[in-house]
Amino acid sequence: MSENHSVATPVGGASPPPRKQPLEVIEIEQGYVCREFRRNPEQAAVFSVHDRRMEAMAAASDRLEADRHPCTLRWDSESSVGDIYWNDLFSTLRVTYSPLLKKWVVVPEDERYVFGSASAVQQAYEYGKQAQEGFNFKNLEVHGRDGTVEKTVDHPFISNSITDPNVKFNR
Repeated sequence: MSENHSVATPVGGASPPPRKQPLEVIEIEQGYVCREFRRNPEQAAVFSVHDRRMEAMAAASDRLEADRHPCTLRWDSESSVGDIYWNDLFSTLRVTYSPLLKKWVVVPEDERYVFGSASAVQQAYEYGKQAQEGFNFKNLEVHGRDGTVEKTVDHPFISNSITDPNVKFNR
């Protein structure tokens, strides 16, 4: 095993969170649809269609929790995202020092799965950015050895301010 490596298999019997697409609730001709978020909507799996947005949001909320999707985008129009609702399991990914392993590890806040470990914090940070992007974590926190948060990297949905009323979202 090399000094710096990404963990490819679960540690301690834990398994990684599912790698699922975010959900979206958007109005279409037939009503409000709950579906996967895809850059190309034609490729999105449709889960349900509803007459009212509240019904579609309730269906998305149930699916968000049950199927462990990272978040739901609520569209106010075809080009404007009104809000993002995050699944708590995908809230925070941390790069933190493990005194037990004597390495920097990349772990979700409330999970036991280790996405990667490295002797150097910079390499662990790179593993963290890859995991944040691949699994759609809301935030990536880089902690110092003393546990203080030294850096926070927001998901592109947040850093690009897609819910700002003046931002027109371009798929």
